[in-house]
Amino acid sequence: MFSASTASPKEKELPPSNTQEANLPLSSGSDRPREISTWMRGLGSFFKLHNHPFPEGRQGHLATHDWSNELRIVRGTLLRCSQLVLQSIHLQKTKDTIFDEKDATSAFGGLATSAPSQGVGTGVNDASLTELAATLGDACFLCKSLLELRHVSLHAFTNLGEDLDRNLGGLESTNILAQLSNRRQWLNIPVELLDLTRKNIKPATLAADIRLVFSSLFKLIEYLRYVETFLREDQSLKQTLPIFTLVHEEGRSLVELIENRALRIEGLEKNIVEALDSMNYAIRMELRKVFGHELVALSSLSDASAIYVKVENSHGLLRDSCQQSVIGLARLFDPQLDAARLFDTFQTKLEQSLRLRRDLWTLIEVVRRCEDGLAPEAIAGLFGTLADFREGSLRYLMFKDWETSERIIEEIEATKATKGSPDLASVLHRFAAYLEALLSQVNMRAVLANHPFETSAPQGL
Repeated sequence: MFSASTASPKEKELPPSNTQEANLPLSSGSDRPREISTWMRGLGSFFKLHNHPFPEGRQGHLATHDWSNELRIVRGTLLRCSQLVLQSIHLQKTKDTIFDEKDATSAFGGLATSAPSQGVGTGVNDASLTELAATLGDACFLCKSLLELRHVSLHAFTNLGEDLDRNLGGLESTNILAQLSNRRQWLNIPVELLDLTRKNIKPATLAADIRLVFSSLFKLIEYLRYVETFLREDQSLKQTLPIFTLVHEEGRSLVELIENRALRIEGLEKNIVEALDSMNYAIRMELRKVFGHELVALSSLSDASAIYVKVENSHGLLRDSCQQSVIGLARLFDPQLDAARLFDTFQTKLEQSLRLRRDLWTLIEVVRRCEDGLAPEAIAGLFGTLADFREGSLRYLMFKDWETSERIIEEIEATKATKGSPDLASVLHRFAAYLEALLSQVNMRAVLANHPFETSAPQGL
């Protein structure tokens, strides 16, 4: 689409993201062109209807759908891009925009951390950037006018996308930003993976395609870092939808690359074919899960907790799938490869998942013993184990599971005054069933793929 590419109410305090990536500013002087390019390309993908999270078989209602919520997201993205462009040409302070409106900073306020004195450093002159800012501003005000209508039609929404595409297409600055983005894709692969493709993979055509696959996966992971920052800093999470649609579009392109190029190379060994085919299937399934279920109706939701759960789940599924795809493919050619060297969070997530799995199993055993007989000493041990779990590994759960677990634990603790009551036995039975389902989900985490669970022995880190 492009040559470059509403805050929900805070009803409760949301937890920080479970991931612990270094909190690197995404809009530093050197990274700002990349961020502008990413958001603009995300906006381009957002105007393509097939990238949107709609249930399978329900695309027929698009013509009658009210696109007002999607238009608000477009406007927020335009405001963010204009802010970044204007920072680059030193026309504003870091947290100001030329649009004198409160939602300009509420939409994307947490990402602008760099000092305005840092130049864009791309060779793009101020005149072309000013022209880009003006084009984005015109589109933003057009969005505002359309939002005054009672119903935003599909025709109005797609026309806006076509107009913006046409107006941006000829701008020198957007072309340079696109070139910068393309140039960087070969720089985003860790050195050890580049060396692996040069030394360990034959024939040369396969090595070239594997480099493309690695590059595409790392681009998707980089896009998802923006979503992670929004989760961590409690930003307006609906505004991440253009990033998700960009991941959807480029994820499907990656699947097609593997199917139409890598898997068609003559003479591929069976294990390589099976690994590529398996990776393709996993990526397709995660994309379908996220865009056919998790993110459906996100743009129209108003409950902050529900929005957080959907975005956190979607981010985790896609990020873990991409990281595991990189690791699985790399270990096909180098079985000794250390995953923690590729991803800073991999070892941390592994340790957290191992501890969580062990603690869930311990809790299940304690709850089952209490079910068998509500002896005072057993009940006392249960409350101690619950307290340890609540203060410890509970935080390694996804937010949706965190909430449910907290609610059941509070229900159990409310029975302290009547430890022998039938109510406690009923709650414990329900809790044990829930914990077993939760343990099954944790066991499916990608980082635990090479760490089978053995209930006969304690699970250490």
